[in-house]
Amino acid sequence: MTAIATSAIEEQLQNLCEAIAADEEVKVARANAETFLADEEAVNLYREVATTSHDLERRHRAGEIISDEEVGVYEDLQEKADSHPGIQSFQEAQQVLQRIANMVNKHVSKTLEKGRVPTAEEMSSSGGCGSGCGCH
Repeated sequence: MTAIATSAIEEQLQNLCEAIAADEEVKVARANAETFLADEEAVNLYREVATTSHDLERRHRAGEIISDEEVGVYEDLQEKADSHPGIQSFQEAQQVLQRIANMVNKHVSKTLEKGRVPTAEEMSSSGGCGSGCGCH
């Protein structure tokens, strides 16, 4: 690829990034994520659920027996986290940002795969076996 072509792509990427950063949905999602990160109680609860889940999963895979009490403690933590407005908002923000990242990745991947800008039909269709198989 020539330096001129690389420069043109980089310029368009810069434009895309500016459009993403200026998007109102992205701004709201970023603000919600930042609000969550500033909430020490919410972050600690989120981490505790993740750590407990990881620990229980690791122990289960190792063949250890998990007591009903341990499961109950985890379920209580999970319920508390699920009902926490800051955590809910953070998870929604993550979904928004991930959806946008997936959309961008899908468009770029399809363009590289096809060697041209994909049609709307090509973008809306997808195979059931994942990307890279060539069936979609």
